[in-house]
Amino acid sequence: MRLGTVVVLAALLSGCGKAQPTTAGGKPVGYWVEALHDRDARLRKKAAFKLGNVGSADAAAFPALLGALQDTDAGVRCEAILALVKFGAAAREAIPALAAATKDRDAKVRAYAAKAVTAIEGNP
Repeated sequence: MRLGTVVVLAALLSGCGKAQPTTAGGKPVGYWVEALHDRDARLRKKAAFKLGNVGSADAAAFPALLGALQDTDAGVRCEAILALVKFGAAAREAIPALAAATKDRDAKVRAYAAKAVTAIEGNP
C-alpha cells in the first residue's frame, strides 16, 4: 500500500514527464508569437518585448522577432530590435537583417538597428 502511494505521489510531483511550455508574462510563447500578427500595434509591440524576455529559452522567439523587423509599425520594429539585442551573441544570425534595418524609413529604427549591430558584434 505504501509503495503504491509513493509511486502515485512521485508521478504527481514529477508532472508525469510532460514538459511545461515556456511562458512570458503568464502566457505561453506561442501566444506571443501569434500576437505579433495581431491588428493592434500595441499588442504586437508588447509581444516583441515579451519574446525578448524569453530569449533563446524557446526556439520560436528568434524567428518571430526577425519577422517583426518587417512590421508596418515603427514602434514594433524598434521593440523587435531591442528584443533581439537581449539574445546577446545568440543573435548573430540577425545581423544581416539588422544591417538592412539601418536603412529603414524611420530614423529611430535606423538608430536602434545601428546600435544593435554594434552591440551584438561586440558580444563574445
